[in-house]
Amino acid sequence: MVDKKEFLQRSTRLIDCLKQHQTDSKFFISLSEEDWVEMVNTLKTDRLVFLMMWCKEETINILFLEGGYKPIGVKIPVSLDRYLALSTVRPAAILYERMIWELWGKEAMNAVNLSPWLDRGLWKNCWPLSKKPGPVLWPPEAPEYQSVPHLVDEGGEISLIDPSCSCEDLPVLWHFSNFGERIIKAESIYGYTHRGVLTNLYNKNALKIVPIISRMNALDSISHQIAFSHAIEDIAGFIPSLSILRRRILFLELSRISAYLFYLSKLFRKLDIVLISSRCDLARELLMRWNLYYFGHRWLMDCVFPGTVLKDERDNKVIQLPQKIKYLIDQAFKLVSSLPGLKDYLQNKGILPFKKAVEFNLGGVVGRASGRDIDLRRYMSEYRLEWLPPTNFIKGDVDARMNSWFVEIKNSINIVEIILQENDIEEGSEEVVKDIIIESLNGEGIGVCEGVQGDLWYYVYLEGGNIKDIFIRDPAANQAYILQNVLTNESIDDHALIQSSFGILTTGVDL
Repeated sequence: MVDKKEFLQRSTRLIDCLKQHQTDSKFFISLSEEDWVEMVNTLKTDRLVFLMMWCKEETINILFLEGGYKPIGVKIPVSLDRYLALSTVRPAAILYERMIWELWGKEAMNAVNLSPWLDRGLWKNCWPLSKKPGPVLWPPEAPEYQSVPHLVDEGGEISLIDPSCSCEDLPVLWHFSNFGERIIKAESIYGYTHRGVLTNLYNKNALKIVPIISRMNALDSISHQIAFSHAIEDIAGFIPSLSILRRRILFLELSRISAYLFYLSKLFRKLDIVLISSRCDLARELLMRWNLYYFGHRWLMDCVFPGTVLKDERDNKVIQLPQKIKYLIDQAFKLVSSLPGLKDYLQNKGILPFKKAVEFNLGGVVGRASGRDIDLRRYMSEYRLEWLPPTNFIKGDVDARMNSWFVEIKNSINIVEIILQENDIEEGSEEVVKDIIIESLNGEGIGVCEGVQGDLWYYVYLEGGNIKDIFIRDPAANQAYILQNVLTNESIDDHALIQSSFGILTTGVDL
């Protein structure tokens, strides 16, 4: 048995070693190939949390979280377009290694999986973001799937569900290997809505791209606006006033309520329970009309800017949420609790084990429903800890995720009402305050926001106020990957229901 004191010393050894290296920037430490090999070996017994990784020219940038919330990164050189894979010791890196391979052509040696994630047969050996991209293939090649040995010979079959199928709501291609109704292996290919957003942000003024950031994800627009603004404020060393921070909280919680109502409506429509889904739809529509009346936009787009928030042109005094919204939500929850057999039907379906949630650094409702109680709002100074009680769900099935949505909706309503009652909302400004002159900003910053799907991270590097490097860690990406494992051994008839219990994942993946 390992001594507790010895284990804690060993677990912090890697972060101490990293800090002994000379830092090249605010967050990153440059490592040689030999140092990187040693670090990968050390990570087998270390607790350093992997966050995200991406490629910039001939360098791989990797960010970790010290203590679960403080970013610290390493830069490793790419020799002959290859580097040692991280996925062997941090499964959460699998998705990023696949992305780097198909977009930049940098191969992770000994990687767990390098099959295409976004490519649909057009980019093979093309590597569109590399220095010398090759021609796009046409006609596109058929995707290659990981086959299950002797599946067809033993009576199994292969099912393919693509975005053109009426049973698929989202632009995702699913490839199932199944025996009868039981899924043996599930594979998904995203990228049908890939827009190349990040590439199109390069060399643009940081303030002028705010409308693009607002439209990155309609359901989670506010989270993107806040995380990006935090990154710019980190570069400027600027701290917004309390009234601005509280207005951001208001926007964020309103967005969370709206998104979760949409998820619940979608879930109950899969169950053909229109009685509940209609109440969720009506409550969401009333909330979005309320947003439009008071803040000028149903989706709360273009409401948050670096250093400030949008001015309330209507000069409407916000008093409280409409009682009908809370009434409809309460009615929906009561119907769920009283509907015979619903809880028994949803339990033990689509179970995400706690161990997998930790391995893939999953937060949001998906992670919290599995017992991984990670909520970065607790690290955001504008929130009070008493507003964010711990969750009580550990099973990680469809029922736990559904109930988590209801609990967090009610919690968000309480936060909104507290802010409105305290009357902390003051008029903001549409323009950036004088303390932040975008054109004078140089350096790198990291911003984070606890969004609809979980912790959303922005890395931004500016020169003269222009974007020179930017990367987004959307929590939906790893949730989309782990969904393949969750579907294993489930009934193929339940795949749409289980997928709905994870929320909307495509927009976060297809950046």
